Amino acid sequence: MSQSLQRVIASSAPAAVFRMRCGSPRVLRRGQFVDSLRSALFPASLSPPLSSLSFPRLFSSSPPAMAKREFVAIIPDKPDSVDRRIAVRQAHLEGVKSLFADGVMVSGGVYLNEPITDGVKPAFAGSVVNILAESKEEVKEILSTDPYTTNDVWDWEKAQIFDFICAVRKGK
Repeated sequence: MSQSLQRVIASSAPAAVFRMRCGSPRVLRRGQFVDSLRSALFPASLSPPLSSLSFPRLFSSSPPAMAKREFVAIIPDKPDSVDRRIAVRQAHLEGVKSLFADGVMVSGGVYLNEPITDGVKPAFAGSVVNILAESKEEVKEILSTDPYTTNDVWDWEKAQIFDFICAVRKGK
């Protein structure tokens, strides 16, 4: 065994405990290290059976689930889409209620070019939504079935999606 490898082994925590309890390190056959370490760490009177010791799972056959992050999507309307927006608004709001109830949508709303005035067609400019998802692609996938997407209201070529960390929110 090389001297550098001996130094690494000698400086490891298990080796230090082993040396402390059992004297100088020695070459062990396969399986002896675990038995020797167990006897060094647990006196015979306190030694639990090996089957009762649990070891952390180091590898998994499936990848870990990615954590959901909050995203803000700013999606402008296409020019001359106000009538289409108004026509499918009710269907859009039903879908939004479902996303909100499922905990996918955090908030959402319309942004305007001008304030709404009675008797005047609203000057809708687009939508802003906060979505919990694993990626920007998932945000696009979630919003791809929205009536504003399927009825050509939103201009996806100009849409922007950003990771979002909320600093202040009522109820947060």
